[in-house]
Amino acid sequence: MLRAAGLWAATLGAALAGALLFRALHLPLAAILGSLLGAALVANLVGTVPGGRTLRRGGQLFVGASVGAVLSPDILGALTALLPVMLAVAVLSNLAGLLLAVPLAKIAGVDRLTAVLCSLPAGMAEMATLAQELKADEQAVALVHTLRVVLVLMLIPLWLGLVAGTAQAPQPLFGMAGLSEILVLAAVSAAIAAAATRARIVNAYIIAPMLLCVAVVGAGHPLPPVPPLVLFAAQIAIGTSLGLRFRLDRLRRMPRLALGGCLSGIVLIGTAFVGLAAVVEHFSDLDHVSAILAVAPGGLGEMIASAATLGLLAAAVAGFQLTRSILTNLCLPPLIRWAAGLRPAA
Repeated sequence: MLRAAGLWAATLGAALAGALLFRALHLPLAAILGSLLGAALVANLVGTVPGGRTLRRGGQLFVGASVGAVLSPDILGALTALLPVMLAVAVLSNLAGLLLAVPLAKIAGVDRLTAVLCSLPAGMAEMATLAQELKADEQAVALVHTLRVVLVLMLIPLWLGLVAGTAQAPQPLFGMAGLSEILVLAAVSAAIAAAATRARIVNAYIIAPMLLCVAVVGAGHPLPPVPPLVLFAAQIAIGTSLGLRFRLDRLRRMPRLALGGCLSGIVLIGTAFVGLAAVVEHFSDLDHVSAILAVAPGGLGEMIASAATLGLLAAAVAGFQLTRSILTNLCLPPLIRWAAGLRPAA
């Protein structure tokens, strides 16, 4: 019990220290990247604490609620008009993932089904669960998805620094205006998400607050922004949960898989940053940086948190990411199950 408490204190302390250090250095995505690094160091050098999923879900509730402050009836109408572009980008992103499954299977030495589940730009938990159900390699799927999200978060600051020059002083963290309303929104969202999760709805802990924000704003009630300190803590929670999953011993045990995951991840990220972002810019009013976050094949929560951190169009980023998440996590699994059922028995 004392060891677990000490490990938790060390993990959260390192995550907070990393986030504050990155913030002091004016690095983009400081809270997520800094806490990821801090938590990963403790996890790999000392030990891993349980409960990363709960930590992530708590952070997702407030990141999802942050979308409400930038919503308005006009923005909701604009997002509805962008739905065809969102669907097209989601389909193209998934097609790119499916094509990458072929070389990944050869490089990593895994079967085609495992490679497909590794390559799709979907949620790690959802694809790992599907892998377990279909008797694919669950550990391989979890590792490759974790690698890709970490790669996205590492490459976004590099890309933004090269292309957009986004270095800027961090925003102050003081101020708690609107906290009571945000806490009520988070509590209601948590109850909805818990019920939705039991019904096997994916990404419920970030989708629930987002959809609740849409309903509240659509009913004519504006929402306050999530207080900066609360949003900073939520981003640290998400970064910490990622750091707990990034285990070097797993990379050493499966070097071919790690290599294949890195290569396929870089190709998928490059396709999104260069090709899909250009499609979004051409058919919408999004700036280049917002378009990058809209199409980045990272986690839904991480990309929305990144948009909020950079002061970008979080609602538009959320719309694109949510559309891809729904298509990949809800529509593709039945097709994969059907295709897996056609495979000859081993």
